[in-house]
Amino acid sequence: MPPPPPNDVASAEPAAWAAALVTRLKYLQTKLAEEKPEDRQVHLEEELHRALQELPAAKRGSYLYALVQQFPEWELAAATAIAPAAVARQTPDEVIQAFLQLAPKLSGEQREDVKKKLAAAGLIIPTNQPIEGDALTGIQAKLKLDTEDKVDTQQLGRLFATFAEAILALDQLAWNVWRNAAPKSPIRRDTAQGDLRTVTRRALTGDAEAAAAQAQVQKQVEASRQLIAGLLAGLGPAGKNFARRYQQRYTPDAVREVVRAEGGKGDLQFWKKHTELAAEITETVIEDDVQAAVVKYAEDLMRGSGRT
Repeated sequence: MPPPPPNDVASAEPAAWAAALVTRLKYLQTKLAEEKPEDRQVHLEEELHRALQELPAAKRGSYLYALVQQFPEWELAAATAIAPAAVARQTPDEVIQAFLQLAPKLSGEQREDVKKKLAAAGLIIPTNQPIEGDALTGIQAKLKLDTEDKVDTQQLGRLFATFAEAILALDQLAWNVWRNAAPKSPIRRDTAQGDLRTVTRRALTGDAEAAAAQAQVQKQVEASRQLIAGLLAGLGPAGKNFARRYQQRYTPDAVREVVRAEGGKGDLQFWKKHTELAAEITETVIEDDVQAAVVKYAEDLMRGSGRT
């Protein structure tokens, strides 16, 4: 009993179609073993032509590629040459569309071969740089590289992983510290589109919304940079603020002014008031004062009233 035609396969996927067609071609090859080679070739070509005719023109490229995988020794050009009439009827746009559907299935080696052929045809401009355009000029500007310095993509990937690990950890740490230090602050991390790791992954993998994801990455990184800068820079003013408050309230001269304002006098009352005020200087008070100063400085910076 002969195998069913490939287009009767329920899945109708390229791999299933190709496997069914190969089975049918082998069956015909065996059945026609007594025929002359040229007659046998005509029957095989007719079967292939019939199978291709039943496919949508825009999808023939991906199905032919699946068929080629069944015959590793074939080249794609050899496969298309078997049915030149079917290919000839395709418009340039149809051929391009078929190629674009096929491209994601190409191996790395096949992609490089296609690039060389496209470059030879003058359709693309080859470059000795693994990255180019704005991506290359951005790296050169940030790292002060000379234009002739070649960027190694493998090393670039390793360095990116190192920097990504550091910034993702700092981003998480900084916003956790901020949430605990300033629970009532209106300044919060923007995660409407996902956290930094999520939007970075989306931008890096060429998502359909990669441009929007890139903008979101820049926005989140800038917010984290300002927060970290504010927290670090705020440590200096925090100490000064506490020192100023201490001098205004707890020094001997400040205590005497309080006692005199209350109508008191004498060293005994001075000492009693000093003891009373000194009780305010607890670990919690000092921590709250310093933390409040750091938070204020960071908020001013992120709102644009401070400087990095």
